[in-house]
Amino acid sequence: MFGIPGEVFWPTAAFGAMIVLVFGGVAVLRFLPQPKARVLEQRDREALEDLQVRVGQLDQLQQRIGELEERVDFAERLLAKQREDRRLAPPQD
Repeated sequence: MFGIPGEVFWPTAAFGAMIVLVFGGVAVLRFLPQPKARVLEQRDREALEDLQVRVGQLDQLQQRIGELEERVDFAERLLAKQREDRRLAPPQD
């Protein structure tokens, strides 16, 4: 075709068509409207703030529970030590 052998013309034409399609697609995408940034509505903002407050409260409660667990463990160790001391103590006359 056009004095160029078919073995060269058709692959070259196909490659050129792909390049034209890619650049055409990019041009079309540039003319499309850009997606707007999602603006949170007032109730969504309030719900998000409420969730953040609740997560903060939950963190505080988890910390308090951890401290209470440590205190219970300490008290259990003291009680166990007292019982063991009584068992090992020599009998009193």
